[in-house]
Amino acid sequence: MGETTRRLQQSFARSQGSESKSGPLETRELQIRISCGGKTAERVLEEVRAGMVEALAQGRDPLVVLEDLGLLEDSITTLIKGLSRVLVGYPRTVTFWESSGFTEAFMSVLEAAQPPPPRPPQGPGNPA
Repeated sequence: MGETTRRLQQSFARSQGSESKSGPLETRELQIRISCGGKTAERVLEEVRAGMVEALAQGRDPLVVLEDLGLLEDSITTLIKGLSRVLVGYPRTVTFWESSGFTEAFMSVLEAAQPPPPRPPQGPGNPA
């Protein structure tokens, strides 16, 4: 089970009225459901931005659920690159979830494309 799926299930369990001895658990995440079917990448990004603003106003972490991503009327790569730009400088943790696997495949490619960390300089005091 992926980390985003696990977090979604935990968030769902909290929203179903799980209670502690001191009362209902506080929901740390704000779920933002966005149907992508028939929309452009820019329209979806506008909805993501609005949801992130709302989550910040409530002091909660946004959990963005992208529905029908395969029905997006635009390039999924354009959407994902736009999401990367939207996230720059955002002060809270943002979690994305979608069931098609498109974003997970894209992120896997990005992680594989990361250059390895720099090696320490070689010399008399630092043998290879």
